[in-house]
Amino acid sequence: MKIQPFVTGPYGTCTYVLYEYDGNACVIIDAPFPFEKPLSFIKDNSLKAEAVYLTHGHFDHIFGLAEIREEYPSIPIFIGKEDLGFVENGYEGTIKLLESFDPFFLSRYAFKVIPDMPEDFSTYSNTAGFFSVIKTPGHTAGSVSLYSKEEKILFTGDTLFQGSAGRTDIGGNQMALFRSLRELAALPSDTLVFPGHGMMTNIGTEISSNPYMHF
Repeated sequence: MKIQPFVTGPYGTCTYVLYEYDGNACVIIDAPFPFEKPLSFIKDNSLKAEAVYLTHGHFDHIFGLAEIREEYPSIPIFIGKEDLGFVENGYEGTIKLLESFDPFFLSRYAFKVIPDMPEDFSTYSNTAGFFSVIKTPGHTAGSVSLYSKEEKILFTGDTLFQGSAGRTDIGGNQMALFRSLRELAALPSDTLVFPGHGMMTNIGTEISSNPYMHF
């Protein structure tokens, strides 16, 4: 499995295109705005996007969905059930969050993008493609981490970062986050971690150096 990372948008959000060594199928993990560069990569490499997996429903991880759906009208989009409130009813939960957290982003970008955003989402079961879905609430109620034991890779969204962990002051829960981090700490130490912001790391490094892994 090849992994092509991109960092895009005003919040430096990571998105990942995963594709096969042989074949042209790919999946997308998280969808920040703008999504032009990842889409160009997919098309330039003759890849076929088969699914979008969202680690959580915060605005900086979802506003690229309008561009993705324009290119792939029937692509399924997966989100944690508890995060549906961000994307239902005309993205009411997202608008409410942005009104207090970043009204500039709301007025400059969100109101232009939301009318073209998808309204149909699938929720995760225990697996998503070749990933095991680990529920990791804390940053949001519906945050998930996507884990492949075979590939030794983990996509943590905004739950676990290199040397840090996700904030909990925008709809999160600190104790739930600590429980989620303890669950991730039980994974093999050589598991590569691909976070929603910042640099790649691994579980062993975070156990030894990340203070948030020891609460």
